[in-house]
Amino acid sequence: MSPDNSLKENFYDLLSRDISILEWITKETIYGIWVVNQGYPRNFWANDAFLKNSGFTSVAALITDLDSLLFSSELEKIQKILQDSSEEISDVKLSFNFQKDYRGEVELQAYVQKVVDTNGEWLYIFKFLRIDTDENNIDFLLNTLDKAKNKLSIYHETNKIAEVGGWEVDLVNNKLSWTRVTKAIHEVDADYEPDISSGLNFYKPGRSRDKITKLFENAITKGVPFDTKLKLITAKNREIWVRSLGKPEFKNGKCVRVYGAFQNIDREKRIQLEFERTKEQYEMIFNNSAIGNVLVHSSGKLLEVNPATLKIFGFEKEDMETAMSLTFKDLIHKDFLQAAVKQRKMLVSGEVDSYQLESKFYKKDGSLIWCRTNSSIIRSLEDAGDLIITQIEDINDTKELEFKASENSKRFKAAFEYSPNGMGVVSLAGNWQMVNQNLASMFGFSKEEFKEKSFKELTHEDDFKKDTALLGSLLNREIETYSVEKRFIHKSGRTIFGLLNVSTILGENGQPLYLIGQISDITKRIVSERALQKSLNELQCLMDATSQIAIIQTDLKGKVEKFNKGAENLLGYKEEEIKYTFNATGFHDEEEIESRALTLSNKYNKNISGFEIFSYPAQRGEYDAREWTYIRKDGSRFTVQLIVTSITNHRGKITGFLGVATDISQLKEMEVSLINAKIKAEAASKSKSEFLANMSHEIRTPLNGIIGFTDLLMRTELENSQQKYMHTVYNSANSLMDIINDVLDFSKIEAGKLELSVERTDLIELCDQTVDIIKHQAHKKGLEVLMNISPSLRRYVYADAVRLRQILTNLLGNSVKFTQKGEIELSISSETVEGSENDRILTFSIRDTGIGIAPQNLKKIFHAFDQEDASTTRKYGGSGLGLSISNKLLNLMDSKLELRSVLNEGSEFYFKVRLSTDKEVNYISRPSKNVKNVLVIDDNTNNRIILKDMLAANNIDSQECANGVEALNILKRGEQNFDLAIVDFNMPYMNGISVIDQIRNNLKLTSNDLPVILLHSSTEDDEILKGCKRLDVRFNIPKPIQIHTLYKMIDEIEEPGVEPQAAPRDLQFSMDSSKVYNILIVEDNPVNKFLAKTIIKKVLPNANLLEAENGEDAVTIFQQFNLDLIFMDIQMPVMGGIEATREIRKVEKENSYTPIVALTARTVKNEEELCLESGMDDYLTKPVVMEDMRLMMVKHLKTD
Repeated sequence: MSPDNSLKENFYDLLSRDISILEWITKETIYGIWVVNQGYPRNFWANDAFLKNSGFTSVAALITDLDSLLFSSELEKIQKILQDSSEEISDVKLSFNFQKDYRGEVELQAYVQKVVDTNGEWLYIFKFLRIDTDENNIDFLLNTLDKAKNKLSIYHETNKIAEVGGWEVDLVNNKLSWTRVTKAIHEVDADYEPDISSGLNFYKPGRSRDKITKLFENAITKGVPFDTKLKLITAKNREIWVRSLGKPEFKNGKCVRVYGAFQNIDREKRIQLEFERTKEQYEMIFNNSAIGNVLVHSSGKLLEVNPATLKIFGFEKEDMETAMSLTFKDLIHKDFLQAAVKQRKMLVSGEVDSYQLESKFYKKDGSLIWCRTNSSIIRSLEDAGDLIITQIEDINDTKELEFKASENSKRFKAAFEYSPNGMGVVSLAGNWQMVNQNLASMFGFSKEEFKEKSFKELTHEDDFKKDTALLGSLLNREIETYSVEKRFIHKSGRTIFGLLNVSTILGENGQPLYLIGQISDITKRIVSERALQKSLNELQCLMDATSQIAIIQTDLKGKVEKFNKGAENLLGYKEEEIKYTFNATGFHDEEEIESRALTLSNKYNKNISGFEIFSYPAQRGEYDAREWTYIRKDGSRFTVQLIVTSITNHRGKITGFLGVATDISQLKEMEVSLINAKIKAEAASKSKSEFLANMSHEIRTPLNGIIGFTDLLMRTELENSQQKYMHTVYNSANSLMDIINDVLDFSKIEAGKLELSVERTDLIELCDQTVDIIKHQAHKKGLEVLMNISPSLRRYVYADAVRLRQILTNLLGNSVKFTQKGEIELSISSETVEGSENDRILTFSIRDTGIGIAPQNLKKIFHAFDQEDASTTRKYGGSGLGLSISNKLLNLMDSKLELRSVLNEGSEFYFKVRLSTDKEVNYISRPSKNVKNVLVIDDNTNNRIILKDMLAANNIDSQECANGVEALNILKRGEQNFDLAIVDFNMPYMNGISVIDQIRNNLKLTSNDLPVILLHSSTEDDEILKGCKRLDVRFNIPKPIQIHTLYKMIDEIEEPGVEPQAAPRDLQFSMDSSKVYNILIVEDNPVNKFLAKTIIKKVLPNANLLEAENGEDAVTIFQQFNLDLIFMDIQMPVMGGIEATREIRKVEKENSYTPIVALTARTVKNEEELCLESGMDDYLTKPVVMEDMRLMMVKHLKTD
């Protein structure tokens, strides 16, 4: 083990700090020294004397040979010493067995001192003395001189560090000797030779020199050693503190020498003196301070409290014992306790060095007082613990003043800021000090902008000096305030009329410091006054100029005071005939007056008669415009519109009334004519609506039959030409049905009778259904159909699903119709609505690569019955109503259809609609077990991007290829491992089946090595099914693919043992066609009934069919037979389908349930919703075709 050098450093540090250790070491002739760590005897340091005496060259060698040097019993003694917890340790003898310079055993007496080093650790200092025996005494004496040298070596080692020197006075030879350190302390040269007199003269004259002289004399004469601290004047005239230790030596009763140590303690002494001075000052300040001072231990114990603290809290000196038992928690108000505790914890933990709080405290008598406390921490250098000193200041009076000042300030600021008028404070130099918002707003500025403006800039140039004289009088204290009307300039340049009030704010000496002004905006008043004057002028002109409007002014009782030219013309009187003599009631029919009097009396619950029937509403401030019959001077009658208003004076008192009567006799004639025309129009509209309803029903009924039976006929064995003819009939009938539906919808929308039926709608399912409608036709034309719907889109929305599907179907159908090659894409994106958690703005977009639309025709196509041009109609057909209806439906949803199109490149129809949603998203990502990397092979760039985004939703990587050749090259290189391949069927160079053939047969990748999902068009089923079976293709699915379907297939790929199959379907066709089912058809139309019977027999040849022509018959049959399924028409005579369903559910047995499927024409608002609410299980929309009806039977008929 190597020696610990830190022990040596700690030892020297101890010598420099504690001279008593040095004295203890040097008072005998020592053999050597060890310095040892507590509890670890093999980690020590030995001085050079011990090494030399014991024959070792280094401490490391000594430690290595320790086991041979000491007997085990001796090591145990040392170990016991190091474990001793007592302060004092008794001396111990140790035997060393030296093998080098000395033979045999050497006994050493060990003296031990236990001290604490600067790190707070225990150190053990072993001082070894040799125990002399007769055998070794001579050898030991021979080495005395060497040991003296060792002693001198110790001095030299320690003196320099501790600034400790030595001195000796040889009284025999009268000689004084100083060591080098002693000379250095005196700041004399190394060759300086002192004598006794000069040595004493270095001490400062006075107390220090007198004291050392006396101590020296006592040592010589009385043998008294000394240890004193005195002031010394060095050779460089510096005054320092020194410690001088002296010891006399006597021979034969006579002192022969005095020797001792000499230490520079100037730094320590000055620190001590400063400490004592600081302590004295602290105690004086602490005890005499007018501010409370409290000293607390960090543990919370109260150590000291000054008198001011007692006074603040109402204690007397006699209460000191009680006060010392309290903590701040006992005195502080509960509202401030938490903050105080928090700050105290932060202070103790070291997060802050100090803190200040203003809090309420309880006094001795229970009253509350405000105090400001400043607390700081005094960190302890030892283990005594930190101290917290807190100054406490009584700020109760200050707080009271603050509260009052704050309240006054708040009142002033509130009055200033919220004044209805503009207010500002300006210095005498003209600089704005404060302005309120009303003042700045009055001028059209912000506060900051307003303060930059001078009063001159804000004042109309003609009015700037208008109040100069008044301002001078105000500043000279001749007046206290003044008011003046002035014009000001608004930020926009317009003129503001203001009433300016100015006062002064005076200082303590009574001199003006600031001006405070208040401006009331009187612009409206001035404008009103001018407008009033203008109106009076115009009124007079009007009264003079109006020839066909009667304006009559009366007094309070109805006597005519003014009668304009129009009144003269209409009534045949001259003004001078009736002025001041004729009552205005004389112009009216008496029966009308009596009728109106009765009405008003009942209305106001008081008797109203005479002129009051005209003036009473006006007196109440009510607007009363009524039709009256006027009687001319010649007795003829005519109808007028009469408005009566009150005339008031400047005090608001009514002084008369003004009647304005307009001849409306011609308007009355026109009104009668319009009423008659309206009656005729409503009758015509009703006839049209009835005609449309009847005709639509009459046309739809046979059309339903044509469509249904054509569908059945096309499923029989027909010649090719016959199949084509029937297909043409089928398409024509459907087109005619679409046109009829469009015309009916358009008619309803135009009449304002079409309303939306909002319901919870599965947006993803709606899009799937919509795309299913058009994808077969699109695939027949070789078009790609894409669906781009984000996984994060919320799945459920609240919308009219039928109308939304109608819009999307119309737009997608148009895209298929007008696109010959390329692709059609339906995409939906979503954005949040600020302030609404559930509402979303959805953007629906239908993009195609079709013929596009010329710029000049972009607006035209939205008009009813219009297409882009006549050639488009001839080539593609259609009624031209689709886009118009879609746009009108979107208008009902507060949206509109928008369009981006480039001729011969394609079009994009899109619309945005705000809908409420449920939080469930389209797809919730989950980690994939095995599929981590997918090869996507598709020549359509957009479809590759859509697939990549779908895979990325589950953190699945993908590699895209535009054709089979590129994909095969990637697989051949083998640079990547793919867990799945998604392959499009229709691609250039080689189709999807050919690519899979190469993967299986040439690359030898089995379905376990690389599962495959094949994407294809719905028209390619036969070829694909054979290829998939031959090549072990895991799944095949018509495009477009949805994310749920994709991950359902991936889940099944990851599950071992699943057989290859077509894409997962929601319905499995497991119905037993040979079973006998009892099925009831409720339909009043013979054609529709025959169609339903025929379809059911085609699907279920053994079915037992029952028939009913109305709901009442259906309920009767239900009670007589055990039925497996009911097809129920909605609109029937006697009892409709909804009412019949309710009756059936009422009489249905508890353990029996019969599914009911509605056959709806969708002619009634919310018809489908009403069907389900009534107890029906599903619904089919007419016209009914075989596939729809078959799926419904598969869904609802029970199987064994």
